[in-house]
Parts: sequence; structure tokens; C-alpha cells
Amino acid sequence: MSSSNRFRHADGILDLRDRETYRQGHLCGATWMEAEYLDESLNQLPAAPAELFLIGDKERIEEASIFLDMKGYSVSGSIVLQTDQDITFWREQLGQDWCQGKDSKTLWSPSDLVTYFAESLLPEIKQHEKFPQILDLGCGGGRDAIFLAKQRCRVTAIDQEARVIKRAKRLAQVSGAQVNFKCCNLKQGDCLSQAQFDLITMVRYLNRDLFAKIDKMLNPGGFVLIQTFSEGAEAFGSPKNPNLLLKEGELAEVFAGYRIIVDKIENIQDGRPVCSFIAQKPK
Repeated sequence: MSSSNRFRHADGILDLRDRETYRQGHLCGATWMEAEYLDESLNQLPAAPAELFLIGDKERIEEASIFLDMKGYSVSGSIVLQTDQDITFWREQLGQDWCQGKDSKTLWSPSDLVTYFAESLLPEIKQHEKFPQILDLGCGGGRDAIFLAKQRCRVTAIDQEARVIKRAKRLAQVSGAQVNFKCCNLKQGDCLSQAQFDLITMVRYLNRDLFAKIDKMLNPGGFVLIQTFSEGAEAFGSPKNPNLLLKEGELAEVFAGYRIIVDKIENIQDGRPVCSFIAQKPK
């Protein structure tokens, strides 16, 4: 399969050139991602393993290919744009597949549970709160926080890893989202403010010491959303620490006075069981 067709089957097309050059002309459906920031932009990519197609000069493509291979991605092909003549050639070759402008395809997505909440339950909050207050505990790369911010929510997102917060801030900037990111250790008492929230999320993160605080910080009628690994995941790899694994029925017991909306355990692609839980605090 030639390079001019291989990109059609990739999970993502990464254009590694500078922004202005990208805007002047690029492959339709590409995602603009400057090469020098690739290590800070992993949260903008689909989950590994995924097949990626690269566009840029030879040096950038070679460096990016090595880096992506180390991170578990597969580079299926590339188009080298080294000179103006290269750009002219490929523009003519690709025809209607060659576009201009700043459009850049989004390759990342929030968790399925957060997506469900935004579609099914967020409208209920917005009936009485135009800009819902949301707290994302252990936000990681910030996908869920940024997605919710794009739904016209005021989002505070906390993680203790500075490098992770740096990635999250970059994704927010690229996505045009306003999120209040905070880098602090949730195990320390001064990390959390005294604010009240309409939704508190904890995705791919577990800190049982926060359960009582979640109850106090939620407004009456507010929601708690938790999605993380449950017992049995250790048989497939990580996490192996039992403190990071939920027991079956544990959250329903902790939030026994709440209206339980979702409480299920499903296996993800690699076989690990994941618990999804949403409950509403009494009004």
C-alpha cells in the first residue's frame, strides 16, 4: 500500500510541522502536533497501541517514530515534506484530500462514564445551575476535565504530578477550554478547598480517605462519579496494590444514602475489571 493511501487506515494522522505551515496546507483529517511538544502531548493521542501516520520533515518523522515506538504506538507510514516542491507534489497527488485552515482532528476522548453523565445527567444539574461546579480528583492528563469544561461547566482539576498537570494545561490550551488546574497532593489537608460542587469525579484513581470529604463537598442533589479498577485486575498486571482496587459492592455501601444510578463492573479490552459508579446525594 502506497503512502498516499496508507493514511486512510491509520488511527491518527499527526502533522509535526509548525502551526503556520500546517494552516497553509495539510492532509484532511490530520491532527496538528508540533514535534518538540510530542512528549507533552501523549494525552492528545488515542490509547496505545494505535496506528499513527506521520507528516513532517525527515528529521522530525524519524525522532517521532522512535519516541512513539517506545510508547507502544505503531507508525504505519509517513509523508516527508522537506521543501516547497514536496508540498506542491503532494498537494497535487492528494487532490481533494489536501486542505487549508486551522482545523485539527481531535484524537482523544473522555471516559465513557463521563460522556454518559454529560449526555444523561448534566442537563438535570443545568436546570437550576447554569454553570455547574465540578471537581476532578486525580485528573491525570485532563481529558475528562477539559471535556466537561467544554460543556459550559466550571471545572477544578487536581493531580499531584507536575508533569501530568503540564500536559493537561497544554491540552486545555489546544482545545480552547478553561480549567482551574491545581497541582497538589490530595493526601494533604490543604489540597482541597472549602468550595461546594455539583459533581465530583474520580476516574482511574482511588483514594478512600476522600469518600467522606466528597460527601461534605457535594451540594444537595449533587453527583459522585467514580470509575476505576476493581478486584481481579491484579491478575492481568497493574494495579496490584489492593488499596487501589475496589471491592464489589463497596461504593454502594459507602454511599448507601445516595440514589444509585450506575453500579457495574465490566472488563476492558485487556481483561481488567473496571467498576463504574454514579450516585446522587439526597436533596
